[in-house]
Amino acid sequence: MTPELLKLRAEDAEDIEVVSAVLQDAIVPFCDIAFQEEDNVFVFVAQRLCREEKEGTERICCAMTIKGVKSVRTHGISSGSKDELMLDLLAIILEPENVLNFIFAGDSRIRLELDKKWHGIIEDFGERWPALCQPRHDANT
Repeated sequence: MTPELLKLRAEDAEDIEVVSAVLQDAIVPFCDIAFQEEDNVFVFVAQRLCREEKEGTERICCAMTIKGVKSVRTHGISSGSKDELMLDLLAIILEPENVLNFIFAGDSRIRLELDKKWHGIIEDFGERWPALCQPRHDANT
């Protein structure tokens, strides 16, 4: 039996908490991140862990699209070979001023300034594959 593909919509901080939990420990190739400024759309593709089944032993590609983005800023992402850069997503946090922060391992961040009427969608696509390792987080950090 083929597992169902996940699709979620986010419109507020509570929704973002769910999306953050789903995407925690996802691998995001920097080359798969784009801001379409003329359309106010931010998109990326992540390789997320499928924690809803088999305790996260598989990964699947998941696209996130956020509409209503006014600006995008990065922090801690080196200007070196971005085509080969892989980011490990730790959390997504929505601040009260409609600022959405993507927090990655190594103190890297992407910060989106959002319109009042923004929304995001995450949607799985493709086939699953075995996860090569299980992430571990030090509770003291």
